Order: sequence, then C-alpha cells, then structure tokens
Amino acid sequence: MNAYDVLKEHHVVLKGLGRKISEAPVESEERHALFDDMLIELDIHFRIEDDLYYPALKRAAKLIAIAHAEHRQVVDQLSVLLKTPQSDPGYPDEWNSFKTVLEAHADEEERDLIPAPPEVEISDAELEELGEEMAAMMERYRGSALHRLRTRGRAALVRSL
Repeated sequence: MNAYDVLKEHHVVLKGLGRKISEAPVESEERHALFDDMLIELDIHFRIEDDLYYPALKRAAKLIAIAHAEHRQVVDQLSVLLKTPQSDPGYPDEWNSFKTVLEAHADEEERDLIPAPPEVEISDAELEELGEEMAAMMERYRGSALHRLRTRGRAALVRSL
C-alpha cells in the first residue's frame, strides 16, 4: 500500500470515529471509549505524518508548514474540548468545532499533499516503501499499551489544567 492510500484510509478512520462519537449518547461509556480511540488514532496520525510523510515531501516546505500549523490548530481545539465537561451546555459546540477543524485538515491535506505537489520528486517505489513504513508504525503504536497509557495520561493532564 502506498503512502497516499495509508493517509487517505486513516482519514476515513478518523472521520468515522468522529461520526460515531457524535452519534453516541453524551457522557456514555461508549462515547468515552470512542473518544479514547480518537485520541490514540489522532496521535498516531500526527506521528506518521510528522515523522515519515512530511520529511519525505520536504521540497514542499511551504505546504508542510501549513500542515504543521493545522496540526497545532487541531491540538489547540482538542485541548479546549478536553477541558470542557461533557455535561457543560457548550460542549456540543466545542465538539463540533474540534470535528470541523480535524476534518478540514484532512480535506486540505488530501487536496494539497496527496499526491505530492510537482516540486516533490518521489517514485512509486518510494511511495510504496514509505506507505509500508507508515502502516507498520501505525500498527506498532496501536499494539502498544505504553502508547495508549501515555496518550490517556496526556489527555488527563490537559483536562486537569
């Protein structure tokens, strides 16, 4: 599987989790579990992009700088969401803001960086190798109890601030 397919499929996973969270009852165990899954997958997504995909496209520096700024925007909105109790009347608005920012980033990334812009020279073989490396990293993180614990710990820390 090439890098483009890995990213597009993971965008589908993230958007699907967002839809499921929206449909789950507020403050339900189901919603909390789905949100934990979203945190894990979002961290994984940013890691494969920041550690593997963006460095491979380094010749598109301006677009990558924009993508990094969008990551910061997603994390900032996530922080606001994490600090807002689900019982708060403003929670649905914060959830919708987070979901909108996340989906906008995925859509813009697919528009601007998938496929790589013309100034990036990357072969089909390199895309395949990069995609395999990205998929392997995703599976390593998904299977790591330490990664899950660290991600949940960071979320709990943000909630407590």
